[in-house]
Amino acid sequence: MTHFLDEKRWTYEDYLHLADDKRYEILKGKLSMMTPAPEFNHQRIAMRLAVKFYLFVEKYGLGYVVDAPTDVILDEENVVQPDILFISNKNKDIIRKKGVFGPPDLVVEIVSPSTQYRDVYEKKDLYARFQIKEYWIVNPYMKCIEVLSLNEKGAYALFSEGYTDEGENRMIKSAVLKDFIVDLGEIFKGDFEGK
Repeated sequence: MTHFLDEKRWTYEDYLHLADDKRYEILKGKLSMMTPAPEFNHQRIAMRLAVKFYLFVEKYGLGYVVDAPTDVILDEENVVQPDILFISNKNKDIIRKKGVFGPPDLVVEIVSPSTQYRDVYEKKDLYARFQIKEYWIVNPYMKCIEVLSLNEKGAYALFSEGYTDEGENRMIKSAVLKDFIVDLGEIFKGDFEGK
């Protein structure tokens, strides 16, 4: 869940001086607190995807894969924490001790009921504005993944999408990571049905 705080115009400098251990993001100068922690299935899906990205990127020496919470400072008024991000070797100069200072090559957001609008609309617009080449939107409830790729006009276009219940649409691929293919059946298998 995301809670917008006061009306003050927040910057990265203000963000650095927050004196608690809660997770925050800044979008267009608005500070938002992210609570509560994601559901168990969200974390399982994030781990499965992160491992697949990591193993592929490491195998071919393509760059760096990290998961949340990692600060991505797009500018002074836009600080986000995508669930997973990839930074190519060519783009590695944006990596610093305190976070990533500039647009990664690829980001992944796993939506929840409380973040769906923000992830599907607000962050999609933000990531396109900062020219993040590829944006994966993962919906655990519909068991689908959309892979959006920047087109020549700087807007996102659907590159690949898949659903676990459709045989040939179970496989999705990346435009940024050539030959990287994910079987959605492996990502969404065995949902935890506990209380």
